[in-house]
Amino acid sequence: MDKWISFAAKMTTLRDVDDLSNTFCEFGDSLGGISNCWVLYPCSQGRELRINADGLNLAWKVDDFSHPFSHVLQSASSMLLDPEKLNYWMGNDVFKTLAVCRQLKDSLLITPFVGNDGVIRAISVMTGTYTSLSEVLACEHWKHIAQIYSNQCAMITQLGQDSWQKNALVSSIAEIRENEHKREQAFELKKVLIGSSKKMSDMRDKVVKSAQSSLNVMICGETGTGKELVAKAVHELSVRKGKPFIAINCAAIPENLLESELFGHVKGAFSGAERAKSGLLAESDGGTLFLDEIGDMPISLQAKLLRVLETKVYRPVGGSKEIEVDFRLVSATHVQLEKKTECGEFRRDLYYRLNQFPIQVPALRERREDIPQLCNKFIESYRANQHVNVDRISYTALDLLSRHPFPGNVRELKNLIEYACTLSGNSTEISPCSISERLFEQRVPFTASNDESAPDNYLGVDIANINNLKAAVQNFEINVIRSRLTSFGGDRSKAAESLGLPKRTLAHKCLKMEID
Repeated sequence: MDKWISFAAKMTTLRDVDDLSNTFCEFGDSLGGISNCWVLYPCSQGRELRINADGLNLAWKVDDFSHPFSHVLQSASSMLLDPEKLNYWMGNDVFKTLAVCRQLKDSLLITPFVGNDGVIRAISVMTGTYTSLSEVLACEHWKHIAQIYSNQCAMITQLGQDSWQKNALVSSIAEIRENEHKREQAFELKKVLIGSSKKMSDMRDKVVKSAQSSLNVMICGETGTGKELVAKAVHELSVRKGKPFIAINCAAIPENLLESELFGHVKGAFSGAERAKSGLLAESDGGTLFLDEIGDMPISLQAKLLRVLETKVYRPVGGSKEIEVDFRLVSATHVQLEKKTECGEFRRDLYYRLNQFPIQVPALRERREDIPQLCNKFIESYRANQHVNVDRISYTALDLLSRHPFPGNVRELKNLIEYACTLSGNSTEISPCSISERLFEQRVPFTASNDESAPDNYLGVDIANINNLKAAVQNFEINVIRSRLTSFGGDRSKAAESLGLPKRTLAHKCLKMEID
């Protein structure tokens, strides 16, 4: 009696199904006349019963009635098989493998563990003498032990589900918070990396993700797209925020000075080095180093930079001692570095080291829908700094800007808006007249030489062969009006405003000059 109570009490304290089954088998082995005790589990899909104990690794399909386990599962009742009845089931090879493990003339008892909810949690299989197994089957204590096993197994399963659900909930909450944090960061970035276009939205998402990693970032984009702003955003959103952000343009520093600027030098390292100087690597320790126009870095210096990235140590020019440094590298280029690696102008191994997290900054012509937002931002900035009255840009002027190719990208747009703000004087609105002249000059460049002679051909006028000035001027005016009408899709109101003419005057000129 004490043995039954002891095992029953032990089983109620267990919280692991394997421990529970091992304890049950230990209990079965302790009974007199029992030679083997196993527990069969249903797989996670419930399609198979499996045993993995005593060197056995067997499985039976629950819908295969060539073995007795399927019948026990279906009837939810025990089955006692003597040696003669066992012979009936020997046609199932897997069951035969289990049956031959019993001692000679042993019988086999199969008992389902049915919980209070009616669900079969497992099946016990015991081998021993027919008399011993019959006594076990008739024993009330055995039935209580089986019930305790079933209920405990159900509780452990429920606890596992509760734990999984709790972990899933915690994970979901963490993911929601992380996504919310990313959205907040992306929203803040809109104030710096301006634009509601999909290209800008996608780029801001990449900036946030890159900031959360420690990978080297390479920013690619045309001149004037704002690559340094992107680099600063990566720094400000990273864990290095508050630490130094050091920027250097590799194309702006002579080759013989660039190494000293980066690595620093010791006193007397070269002619003119009257005192030691710490380089930009030292200044960026703990923070971010931004190398703009990395494609212009000399090959000899590329090898040294690669070593610093791999070892996180460097040696000042003329120095003998290596210095440890911890920095995040962000680089930028307006050229295709991969092509430069193919022709040997840039180290391939350094390229792959720099290009761990690429970010492409779109050209302004690829996101023209962002021009109004950019204009408003530049106007607001210029008004605050220069105290002008301008606070908006006319729709016609915006329409004119939207047709411009902007080879200089955002930087060109900023310069145009600041120029227009200056020309606007006391006006509160930028008109097309304030920007049309600059745009027209860029579309039809006029470059005078030292003797101030004009080019031979200017806007369709063959200057070198002019013999009738009045006709040449009229031809020039026709070409200007036609060009402007083409720019505005034939809209005479917009074309007239951009040229600083009343609509009536332009209509009269078109009629007079037979311009459709």
